[in-house]
Amino acid sequence: MSKKDEIKKLKERIEELEFVKDFQQDIIADMELITGVDMSKKSLPKTLADEIEKKKQDRLKENG
Repeated sequence: MSKKDEIKKLKERIEELEFVKDFQQDIIADMELITGVDMSKKSLPKTLADEIEKKKQDRLKENG
């Protein structure tokens, strides 16, 4: 496999993983809003928990 093909494949994999991460964060944010329990702050690294908190805030703004 050439370097160019390998780089292309890795970029595609990164896109897939970013999609999965965003999807999982959306689900966690929704569950936290529904249940009122901040699961991410207790279970995830601060950077990921902060991303989920931002998603929650964005959802609250969207829904009034």
